[in-house]
Amino acid sequence: MRHRAKLPLAFHRGGLAGYDCAGMGKKHMRARIESGEEVAYSGRPHGVVLLVPMAAMFLLAIADAVMLWRYSWLGVLIKLAGLVLLVLAGINYVARYLAWRSIEFVVTSRRVISASGVLTYHSREIPLDRISEISATATLAQRMLRIGTLTISSTGDDPNLVLKYIYDPVEVRGIINQAIEARRVRVELGTTQSFAVPASPSDSSHPLEQLSRLGDLYSRGLITREEFEVAKAELLRRI
Repeated sequence: MRHRAKLPLAFHRGGLAGYDCAGMGKKHMRARIESGEEVAYSGRPHGVVLLVPMAAMFLLAIADAVMLWRYSWLGVLIKLAGLVLLVLAGINYVARYLAWRSIEFVVTSRRVISASGVLTYHSREIPLDRISEISATATLAQRMLRIGTLTISSTGDDPNLVLKYIYDPVEVRGIINQAIEARRVRVELGTTQSFAVPASPSDSSHPLEQLSRLGDLYSRGLITREEFEVAKAELLRRI
């Protein structure tokens, strides 16, 4: 399934207001997003993961139909066994579908979150400033479908976060890297809550130079228009 990206030109603001957290974990994910946290990306594994159970159910349905109507001489037990297998295949598909719907991967302005679970909810998160490496891998068949595996490594002792069957993992990796850069810029030039240009005595650059840099940050989508206007007004005041 194609993701829902909210990043360029900048983060979606206001938490999850107006934002659709897909899947069975929607309520849980909404509760995890903190006030002021901005959502850049939301996705789940590609629907190709449902092809095998769907194909099994479809083939069993065809086999049962052939046995019931074409080979009426077959024993009742054989026909009953075929129907039982079909029911089990249907149950397996529904279970796989619900499990697939429950998986949610979200990138925010502060962290990446992976959550899943129908009856039991599991989640894991890695702060953006603790991500050390992001790798994307895909087989030949997966590249044809534009899916792959995304592996996120942390600087701590926590194990890697592995996300399988992600649609366009290279693009998702770029979104995460852009979120990391935006986080770094906001920490460097202001705060993580509201962007501002610091009046630090150690900053010897001229306001015009800062204004040029500010325009570059805005053009790259690392700050919002609101943040750009606030910072620009502050710089113009100093000139």
